[in-house]
Amino acid sequence: MCMNFSDPYKSAMEFATNTDRNIFITGKAGTGKTTFLRNFREQTNKQIAIVAPTGVAAINAGGTTIHSFFQLPFTPFKPTPEWQSQLISQIKMSKTRRNVIRELEVLIIDEISMVRADVLDAIDVVLRAIRHRRNEPFGGVQVILIGDMHQLSPVAKTYEWSIISDYYKSVYFFDSHIIQNNPPLYLEFDKIYRQSDDQFIKVLNEVRNNSLSVEGANLLKSRYNPNFTPTADDHYITLTTHNYSADNINRIELDKLTTPIHKFHAKVNGTFPENAFPLDQVLELKEGAKVMFIKNDTETPRRFYNGKIGVVSSINDDIITVECPGDAYEITVSTLTWENIRYNTNKETNTIEEEIIGTFEQIPLRLAWAITIHKSQGLTFEKAVIDADKAFSPGQVYVALSRCRSIEGIVLKSLINSQSISVDKQVIDFSSLKPDEAYVNHELERARKEYKVSMLLHLYDFNQINYTAKSWYKATNGEEPSFNEETIPFIKEINKQLEHINEIGDKFRIQLKQISGKENVDTQFLTERLSSSSTYFTEKLEILMNSLKKSPATTDSKTNAKIYDEAISTIYTEVALKKHLISVTYNDFSVELYYQSRNKFKMPDFNVKSYSRGKTSVQLKSNHPDLLNELVQIRNYISENENLPPYIVAQTKTLVQMADYMPETEKDLLKIYGFGKKKLERFGAQFLEVINDYISENDLQSEMFNFNK
Repeated sequence: MCMNFSDPYKSAMEFATNTDRNIFITGKAGTGKTTFLRNFREQTNKQIAIVAPTGVAAINAGGTTIHSFFQLPFTPFKPTPEWQSQLISQIKMSKTRRNVIRELEVLIIDEISMVRADVLDAIDVVLRAIRHRRNEPFGGVQVILIGDMHQLSPVAKTYEWSIISDYYKSVYFFDSHIIQNNPPLYLEFDKIYRQSDDQFIKVLNEVRNNSLSVEGANLLKSRYNPNFTPTADDHYITLTTHNYSADNINRIELDKLTTPIHKFHAKVNGTFPENAFPLDQVLELKEGAKVMFIKNDTETPRRFYNGKIGVVSSINDDIITVECPGDAYEITVSTLTWENIRYNTNKETNTIEEEIIGTFEQIPLRLAWAITIHKSQGLTFEKAVIDADKAFSPGQVYVALSRCRSIEGIVLKSLINSQSISVDKQVIDFSSLKPDEAYVNHELERARKEYKVSMLLHLYDFNQINYTAKSWYKATNGEEPSFNEETIPFIKEINKQLEHINEIGDKFRIQLKQISGKENVDTQFLTERLSSSSTYFTEKLEILMNSLKKSPATTDSKTNAKIYDEAISTIYTEVALKKHLISVTYNDFSVELYYQSRNKFKMPDFNVKSYSRGKTSVQLKSNHPDLLNELVQIRNYISENENLPPYIVAQTKTLVQMADYMPETEKDLLKIYGFGKKKLERFGAQFLEVINDYISENDLQSEMFNFNK
């Protein structure tokens, strides 16, 4: 039965929760976009990350900045193969960040209206590369874009636009190549919670759409009063276009007060970038100062909210009392905390989790005689004086007007004309793509069915693990001399097992497509096939996991060991997760059961360390293992005393050859792999002493006469 979701909010939540469809969520100011973000974040079982274009926007959204999350350079990005390769080569991403991106299922980009087209293309390139899914948009990650194109626009400096203008129709995100080729579903929240006056809402829509009527213009003109000066008892806030204007107004008004000034210094702990500070690091207040709360109250019932205006009635140390119009009681407020987070993967569950890396503690108030339009985004005011004469972007006027609850609470310092509310044609054209309700419901029903099938097929898709294993073999084979002889055969055997599992998995997925592709799916037959396949794959994956635990690899290169250990650990984790999910979801497979099982996953013990430095013995194969261990120890001793990497002193292959053939002279030693004249002069005598002592003690003779053979 087709489900009918006439409420765009509910539709968006369904798409986000029960499909993998990319969606663009928009809506006028005050329609609940921020509420959606908060609720989805709290309720979802998917692995999500939230990013935003600026530090403040990221802190407000509870995420991190785009550039820090993806390690993007701040230079413009050309969508060409050359620049894509250059971008990937420039990114220095930690193992932790790579794990987060590989486990990511949903990426939420808040304030998408401020994101440039080339930045979104760069995000797409990074996701495809890090996740090794180059043929899938955004590397297979579901992307939810949230923002209003009629508000704040992307900032592209002249020189930046000159670099990328040949590749893009406009600077807006919707003209990125990834969006042009893979358009998200357009969902618009249309229920306004901030305003209730139909006449005012009509004017706001006209300003938003660059279609101001004569009646609307006359209504705004009636609010024009260039000489208006609010009295001390009037709780107006002035909205200006530039920081210096707002700061100047606040400073003048604060200086008028004769009460003592109090300074409150924020406490910044850990990592919290200055450009992400939610308010001034040093807050200056006086009794009688007009202030605005800039954070929602953490107590219940809520005493204040972000944007509430009042007057400071008393200051006692770090305790401030604020009197707000209409409230029966004064509000006592002290410091609150903002958190800066980064994303990590939990080592036990391999799920994405948030880590607090810094905090900003400050009184949640700012002077409120004036504020910039930009900083007012997301706030609600009862009374506002709007000075938008120097508006530098079309959306600023709309943002300013839409902060107010009613037209009666607005005073205009400058007239609003057609030029000050002009909207780019590209934005108007993009807004016309909004689909009708019938299409949204049809698309939702289709996407839900496809998502269930897609998840089922993905569960039995081992191509990604197979790709990782091949890359692991290639990387290790290229450094074969630094590993012991058993390493490459071991990796070949692991690859052989994986290739077999992958081959059977591909065949089974063809069957699943045939079964699931029918209009009326035989659920009983599907469950039977999943049950039998679960037994087979669980057994094969268990064998593979046991094989991985028996890694014999030893290397004297710290760098090579790190690459090897990370690769085998990644493979083991992915195999363990596949085994867990296949073993618990085969009976009545569903999206909900998949995520419930996914979040219950616990990583089995796996501790493979291939670095040999400091070990008294190593897993190396030699005709003379005791001599080999002595050579390893002297190599490690030289390495520590000379402060050199072990493989610089002598590689693993070098040690094995010395142990097997037992060179007695400098001439013999020069024939050994990795020994040249400089190394002979520096380290040769120490190795020859160990070898000759071993020959003498065990009544042996050198095997160098067999070396050429």
